Amino acid sequence: MELDKKRFPVRLDPNKAIEIIRTTLKRKGHSETIKKEDLYLTITPYWVCFFDILKNTNGNFKHVNGQIAINSINNMINEKVIEIFKLAKPKIYKTLNVPKTEKTQIIIKEAITTKEEAERSILKYLVHKFGVNMEGVSLSGMEEICVPNWKIKLKKYKLKLDAISGKVNDFDKIKGIDKNSKDLFNEMLSDLKSPKKVGFYFFNIFKELFEGIAWILQMVWKNYKVTLWIILIALVIYLIFL
Repeated sequence: MELDKKRFPVRLDPNKAIEIIRTTLKRKGHSETIKKEDLYLTITPYWVCFFDILKNTNGNFKHVNGQIAINSINNMINEKVIEIFKLAKPKIYKTLNVPKTEKTQIIIKEAITTKEEAERSILKYLVHKFGVNMEGVSLSGMEEICVPNWKIKLKKYKLKLDAISGKVNDFDKIKGIDKNSKDLFNEMLSDLKSPKKVGFYFFNIFKELFEGIAWILQMVWKNYKVTLWIILIALVIYLIFL
């Protein structure tokens, strides 16, 4: 499928995306069934630009600059999108590099908000956020960039994660559930079936053991005089009652 627009690459395949979702849900105490066919890819356009603000606080002038993005579908600011620039660089890709073996539903969204409307919305947002006048804010480098996200609709949640690494997501909406002793025991048994996790358990046990012994020896060395007195008193008591 072709998309002749500047965008981020799709690096996260569907299987990995599901694994990330499943692991997150499990860690928070949820055991919901996840089907691959429920996962779909969306390509959402954003208006992205740089901003420079001159802030005057009682005669003290300060420059604030950065990058900001606004969803060109719903005209809402999304500061998380900027985090994706740390993961990859957007450019024009000839095709959506989704694995051909996967029958993935792909939804390409078209921009509704114009460039001028986006500029006005961003200016209003920055003026309100930083408490400055409109004249103190300047925008530059405004361009449309498409962001790929994996999405899935579950019984309780509709989740989204970026299709580059999965690090930029909305998993903070998932509420944790306290696990009872039975759940913890079953989880431990499940983990013990994996040779890697068994090795990890033993590694942690020996690590804690050696760290404990090292700490005791360190305390004995630091307080060797006290240790010698304790040994001496114990030896005297032993000889008295021998």
